[in-house]
Amino acid sequence: MKLNITENIELLSLEEGDSLTILNLVESSRPQLGKYLYWVDSVLDEVSAHKYIAERLHSGLSGSRWFKIKFNTQVCGVFGIKSISDESGIAEVGYWLTHAVHGNGIIVNVISQLSSFLLERTDAKIIEFRCLEKNIASISVAKKSGAKLVDSIPNYVNTGSESQELHIYQLLL
Repeated sequence: MKLNITENIELLSLEEGDSLTILNLVESSRPQLGKYLYWVDSVLDEVSAHKYIAERLHSGLSGSRWFKIKFNTQVCGVFGIKSISDESGIAEVGYWLTHAVHGNGIIVNVISQLSSFLLERTDAKIIEFRCLEKNIASISVAKKSGAKLVDSIPNYVNTGSESQELHIYQLLL
């Protein structure tokens, strides 16, 4: 599947054959990604990158779809619809970008186009973002997308055993 977001941004289906690409992206931004994403320490070689991809593609969660993000023709990260709840219509999203492309509005643009995709092709009613309290970039994306803080989970443990709140933002479609 291919979704054209803007002239310079597109989403392409993430595939198990993307493991070397994903490994290289993680390596290029390991210090930045590792602050907020639990799985970064386990992606160390092509085999573990393949496992990272396979776990997402075969999660078995309702409505799950995973994409590689291309910006100016270069793969620069991953975007996922982690799941869509059949009961509540909540579509939880997750994403990461290499440090080199931060500040280009990539994810805000993806979210703005994703809204129509979800409305046309799924039963989703809400996009949900879950952001650690110190992940200022992800919180900024949620707010710029129009999402509102609806809940927090206290003492959510992250890598390095540092306790942070997990903030939950929701955007009504």
